[in-house]
Amino acid sequence: MSEEPQEAPQQMPVRPKQSGMSGLYMTITLLLFIILFIPSLREALGTAAGYVLEPLFSFNYNYPLYTFLATGILVTLINTWARHHYTDWIKMARMQAKMKAFNKVYREAVRNQDTNQIEKLKKIQTQNMAENMEVQSNSMKATMFTIFIVIAIFTWLWVFLQTKTHYTLLAIPWSNAIELNRTQYLFPNWLLIYSGFTLPLSWVVTYIFKYMEFRKKIKEFPAEVEAVE
Repeated sequence: MSEEPQEAPQQMPVRPKQSGMSGLYMTITLLLFIILFIPSLREALGTAAGYVLEPLFSFNYNYPLYTFLATGILVTLINTWARHHYTDWIKMARMQAKMKAFNKVYREAVRNQDTNQIEKLKKIQTQNMAENMEVQSNSMKATMFTIFIVIAIFTWLWVFLQTKTHYTLLAIPWSNAIELNRTQYLFPNWLLIYSGFTLPLSWVVTYIFKYMEFRKKIKEFPAEVEAVE
């Protein structure tokens, strides 16, 4: 009597579990975004931040685009530097390479229905998840500190555009005139334009920081080898 073929074990995705710090970060982010959308709280925080930001970035209230650029550069540099300070890029690169190799071996074991190999890999998976969460939690520490600065700047920009600047119409490549305070896709136009500028800038600055870090490690590597020998 022939045995029925066993069904292949279901592949388990290799994803780290959410940590307590991740939940705390999401809670703080939610509370700060609530501040953004409650007018009284937003105006209070924006007015307080204005005592520092207005002398630096108001440009006599005549050039809101310059204000966007200046504050966008400031926020990007603060966020990127903080993330770079708390992130071990070398360890992260090794972890990514390890996870890529692990997933390749795991898929091969599932395809071959090698249950013994799968059980061994699951034990390794637990260790990899712990290491991955350590790297992610260190990177998240930067956001925990900088998010207060970011929200303060956002609230000031909101107050600045609604009550301070002399005009709120702006020409952009796809429109001759756009109202900055008009809401589209749940967010005001100024926030969409601001995000469109800062996101690519953040990628570029992050790449520069990573390049400098890897270059520094490469220069240190021969000295480390000599010390070991």
